[in-house]
Amino acid sequence: MLSGLIDIAIFLSSFLIVLSFLVFFHELGHYSVGRFFGIAVDRFSIGFGKPIARWKAKSGTEWTIARIPLGGYVKFTGDASGASNPDAEALAAIKEKAEREGGPGVENIFHFRPVWQRALVVLAGPAANFLLAIIIFAGLGFTYGSYDTASVVGVVEAGSAAEQAGIIPGDKILTMDAEDVSTFTSLKRYVTLRSDTDINTVIERDGREIELTVSPKRVEERDFVGGKSSSGRLGVGPSPEGDVIHLEYGPLESLGFGVSRVGETLAMTGTYVGRIFQGKENGRELGSVVKIAAITGKSAVDAAKADKPFGARMQDLFLRMIQLAAAISIGLGVANLMPIPVLDGGHLVYYAYEAVAGRPLSQKKQEYGFRIGFAVLLTLFVILTINDIGYVSSFFS
Repeated sequence: MLSGLIDIAIFLSSFLIVLSFLVFFHELGHYSVGRFFGIAVDRFSIGFGKPIARWKAKSGTEWTIARIPLGGYVKFTGDASGASNPDAEALAAIKEKAEREGGPGVENIFHFRPVWQRALVVLAGPAANFLLAIIIFAGLGFTYGSYDTASVVGVVEAGSAAEQAGIIPGDKILTMDAEDVSTFTSLKRYVTLRSDTDINTVIERDGREIELTVSPKRVEERDFVGGKSSSGRLGVGPSPEGDVIHLEYGPLESLGFGVSRVGETLAMTGTYVGRIFQGKENGRELGSVVKIAAITGKSAVDAAKADKPFGARMQDLFLRMIQLAAAISIGLGVANLMPIPVLDGGHLVYYAYEAVAGRPLSQKKQEYGFRIGFAVLLTLFVILTINDIGYVSSFFS
């Protein structure tokens, strides 16, 4: 009984700590750029609902920690809500007061700032998430370096895509569609999102380069926390005697490593979304809060219960959580850039229209847009939650 309660505590606390940290960093991006431009901020909240703690900064911003730790927001003066949709009545009152009393009054209001400044403030949130992921990956690269194995085939599974294409043990896989896949990490990354797709492949065999066509099969497998997911699979494994490649990075090299890791993740995300629109993926690998909670919580519990000394378990727990934080941070940045009103991407669409048309979209049309955006977001949440339930249930199947 006690062990189960401890597991639940680890599960929930790890999820809430990671999510709150990422949301804080995202909102800090909005807040920092806004304050850089001298924009007034009414509230910086971590979580939603009734505050359980609050304090006021010298700048006038109220900082709060709310009861529902599943998000957060920055509310600029003149916002109707934490989604930064303008409050027409409040903005009109601010403007009228400034004109009546004279002197400064509107220059520190977000919605009266030049469109390029507003766009930078909005863009700063997702950019902060990408920057955080770069910093985490760079830190891991600098501290531990990276390990990989040359893509020399040691094992070919019977009936696999590799066997059907004519790949045999001893072959070295060099490129796929002219992309370098000379390590097993890059090979798996490329194959994962190309199931049932013909790939022009170049291998090296007995000193000669041979061209083959490979079509990875879609296979359902368990991931690193035990949940089921489907992806493309080639059906090869490294040789037990394969050379392990260990790369070490200096400060600048580790920064480049961090940038490349984020770039690779963004490229894979773009490829997956593109395949959904092409009808080549069903979108079931996408998830929302429940899946994030399942992955972070299960990872934390597994690390904490490993048969290792306490210090080693805590180190494993930290490494798992920090790597997951980087991956989720990228996902959070991408999700917020979706062109849906209410999200940062939707605001950027409005600002793009304003920049081209020379005037903002009417207040009424913006309100309609926010309502539609909220409905779309709610629909997506329902769909992704169904995906999440299927993923979590796979733990027990």
